[in-house]
Amino acid sequence: MRRQLGTLLAAMMLCCFLPLAAAQTPTAPGVEIDCDDKQPELDVHPLNDPVVEITCTVRNPSSFEETISVEKDWDGLEVDMMLEDDTFTLGPDEEEDFTVTFSGQTRLSAELSYDFTLTATVTNVGMLDWPEALASNASVSGDLNIATYGMVDLDISDKSTRTMAEGDEVKITFQFQNNGNDNDKIRVSIINAAELEEAGFSFPGGTFVAEDVQEDGVSTVRELTVRAPSEIAEDARYQVTFQAESENDDSAPVSETSVSLQLEAGNTAGGLGGGLEEVDKDTLVMYGSIGAAVLFGLIFIVALARTLRRRANAQPVYVPPVELEDDDDEDDELDFSELEDLFSDEEDEFDDVFADL
Repeated sequence: MRRQLGTLLAAMMLCCFLPLAAAQTPTAPGVEIDCDDKQPELDVHPLNDPVVEITCTVRNPSSFEETISVEKDWDGLEVDMMLEDDTFTLGPDEEEDFTVTFSGQTRLSAELSYDFTLTATVTNVGMLDWPEALASNASVSGDLNIATYGMVDLDISDKSTRTMAEGDEVKITFQFQNNGNDNDKIRVSIINAAELEEAGFSFPGGTFVAEDVQEDGVSTVRELTVRAPSEIAEDARYQVTFQAESENDDSAPVSETSVSLQLEAGNTAGGLGGGLEEVDKDTLVMYGSIGAAVLFGLIFIVALARTLRRRANAQPVYVPPVELEDDDDEDDELDFSELEDLFSDEEDEFDDVFADL
């Protein structure tokens, strides 16, 4: 009986000491590594700085002090990868963060992507160099992607004023360019269509167009039609505003341009004939000024010709001088009154010419 009681007490004591012995068992050297973002994106927009950073953590899970080395595996050509630090000395169950920086150049294509791997290796345990055959290591991998950005440019080659009569239609043609770093579906719309519709305008072909445009590509020639109101009470001028926007990038700046529409009341625009209804008022004023200058020049030439002809008809016949003996010296002096009469006659002739005109 006593022997069985002693065995039971020994078994109970052994059970109590087993957890304590297990807790004091040392953990073998090892290492762990991880990063908070394994799919970083590099913003390469021309107005931004093409740099992105991620934070990685290296940890020593062992019961010994360790020296840990981190190496990168990177083959990016247009982008550099840099580690803030690559050697760490950590005590038991300690960890440390470090920064990984990716830097590149602007306008890189969104089709580019680069793989990266970070490998952490235990090089020393305590004061001892840890042999490679027993070395523990860990790694983490990820992908660096190029962020997509949109950039569009709208071009209307003919921005002249369109003069319109009642019910007239004009087709406004344009093209748009994709300056972003990825294929983009670009949309062009008349952003003030509601305002124009209130004024009586209509748009038979709709108020927008859209087209898929390759990276660095240009769209085909597109057009939108504007129809004037069926009744125009008085002359008025309106602006039709076109806007191009990227569907890839909601934050991308839009591209806008406007064209003037001149409404002519009644038959004013149609009465010009010969297609002149498409000529704006500024052009007509310029042509009128040129015509007036030409007419004035012709009048001046005719007046000058008539004056010269009258002077030629009034020219006295030349008579050779006859020398006469005269002692009076006063007769040799020039009579200025005769010159005054001559010029006064010519002035009268010019006055008569312009009076006739």
